[in-house]
Amino acid sequence: MKTIEGSNPAVTFLFFAYTAGITMFIPFPPLLVISLVGACLYFYSVKGERKGSFTVFAWVLFVLLVLANPIVSHKGETVLLFVNDRPITLESFYFGLNSSVMIIAALYWFRTLTFVLTSDKLIYLTSLLSKNLSLIISMSVRFVPLFVRQRRKIKETQLAMGRYNNDSLIADIRSNIRVFSILITWALENGITTADSMEARGFSAGKRTCFRQKRIDRRDVCLMIIMTALFAFTVMCAARGGFEYSFYPKTKIEINGVATYAGLLAFAMLCFMPVILKAEVSLRWKYLRRAV
Repeated sequence: MKTIEGSNPAVTFLFFAYTAGITMFIPFPPLLVISLVGACLYFYSVKGERKGSFTVFAWVLFVLLVLANPIVSHKGETVLLFVNDRPITLESFYFGLNSSVMIIAALYWFRTLTFVLTSDKLIYLTSLLSKNLSLIISMSVRFVPLFVRQRRKIKETQLAMGRYNNDSLIADIRSNIRVFSILITWALENGITTADSMEARGFSAGKRTCFRQKRIDRRDVCLMIIMTALFAFTVMCAARGGFEYSFYPKTKIEINGVATYAGLLAFAMLCFMPVILKAEVSLRWKYLRRAV
């Protein structure tokens, strides 16, 4: 069995669409806890840069959101204390906690998506919809680092010429405007050159084709069927009243027997699928190495 990141990009995108969609549109507290745990496990199991800074940002935002809601909203019947004659209620705290878990879980899913769905996979997905859209995205991905490098060159040149003056705020703004103007001129000229080059190579002269290195095999189809079945079962349990809850005027989480437990189990299997597949692949690899 393949891992999620090693599967076809359509499978990867479908997984994140299912998990993030349920997280954002079915904010049932136990469901959100499962989503957050699954997102964190997957996030720290994939390779990526600046994970530490994102972790600090995410959990600082979590604390701020939890503390902000009781200050803004004063609904609920269980009063904890009064601040400037305004009640701080337990129900408002629970609502803020639930909303914070939903936001942080969604952020972890989308951040992991940026690690797993690389630029070549994104171009592959967009080529399925439109070849022109895929071309625009690939060119944009290429030009962004070019702009950054060109801006650095222009600024260094201006510094060497003694024309970049940051002695005062006004002079610094004028110098940055000059650099920006030069950069825009360079970008327009580069765009004209690219357009002429594409025309000379016969772009849009006939029917275009798209090279696709990745193919959907049986294992990809199997994963898509399993993920779709788990997603559909979770949504069905939600439609049958398995995820009923309320925060105001009093916090209440209803457990509707089989619908609730089965829905939570199906969603947990969906969220933990990447970690389970990675563990299965790792164990199989160790077994094959020992067999050799």
